[in-house]
Amino acid sequence: MTFRSMSLLVATIVASTLGAAQAQTPHNLILFVPDGLRSAQVSPATAPAMAEVRDHGVNFANSHSLFPTFTMPNSSGLSTGHLLGDTGAFSNTIFTGYPVGPAANSSTPFIENDAVLGDIDEHFGGNFVDEDTILVAGRMRGFSTAAIGKLGPTLMFDHTARSGERTIIVDDSTGHPGGIPLLQAIKDAFAALNLPLAAPSRGANGKAGDAKTPGTTAANVEQQKYFADVAAKVVLPIFKARNKPFVLVFWSRDPDGTQHNQGDSLLKVAPGINGPTSLAAVRNADDNLAQLRRAVDELGLAATTDIVIAADHGFSTISKESKTSPAAQAKYADVPEGLLPPGFVAIDLAKARSRCRCTIPMTRMLQSPPAPILSAATA
Repeated sequence: MTFRSMSLLVATIVASTLGAAQAQTPHNLILFVPDGLRSAQVSPATAPAMAEVRDHGVNFANSHSLFPTFTMPNSSGLSTGHLLGDTGAFSNTIFTGYPVGPAANSSTPFIENDAVLGDIDEHFGGNFVDEDTILVAGRMRGFSTAAIGKLGPTLMFDHTARSGERTIIVDDSTGHPGGIPLLQAIKDAFAALNLPLAAPSRGANGKAGDAKTPGTTAANVEQQKYFADVAAKVVLPIFKARNKPFVLVFWSRDPDGTQHNQGDSLLKVAPGINGPTSLAAVRNADDNLAQLRRAVDELGLAATTDIVIAADHGFSTISKESKTSPAAQAKYADVPEGLLPPGFVAIDLAKARSRCRCTIPMTRMLQSPPAPILSAATA
């Protein structure tokens, strides 16, 4: 089962859901995305809620990401059902060919940002991927729609509607400058539950560490509990009260964010992302799914709600040692001796070119097509 099949499956489920609605037997859809989760990590011990869905539902045992490490390309596939050649989203950054204001006028902005997505949408005809998403397809046919979770991929599911009137969007930027606004009725529901209108930060989970200092030892619990509360206590009850079918996307930053920042093995391969911090992140995402499932049961929606779990990509622990890379043989103030520095590929390519008798002009090598393309970026 390829990722393309998985992505198309999501679109197919929505299509069948829409068809069911027309036949007076509406079904709802919850798409739960545990960012960076390896399927082999899921077991009744590590992630009981996910394991139960897998073991009692349909398991796609051989699915693959569109791109192994980048969130935004995979979110473009999950949100539209299209491959990267259609969406043009090949990385977490995009070469725009113009200075993007919300990205400090960079022409290669990091696009996990609501304001940046809005700016490039406006510049490229209103929709920079030029494909409709499953939430657009749903709301165009009268479905209630919402996307909740990690900044960037959450908005990708309905990035062209920024007023908050059509789709409920709640992510890291909610209640902060650049975030998608909430309707007053949604704000009132937050207030009734004493939920703050501004999404909390990642706190200690955002501590990345460096070559001398370990990163975080805490999963992204507080922020994701907020998102899960919004989904389970605000959005799902509102959708039930509307008495219409719905599509809800929940994009869990964990385990990806914690795996990136984990401080369990400074300058060591083991335990890497098999350490206690990363395992806590897997359980954190699983707890969020369990809360959504309880809400669905308590609201009497279980019989008419389909749940799809699809990670955007996997994860691995890497070694930054190299005996052959020219970049690793140089010295840097912030990189331990012998390890690969950030940008080592560019350094090695430059070294290789300087040693070869290359006759291809650099201007020709750097030519880019007129359509927007994405540049390489750190996952």
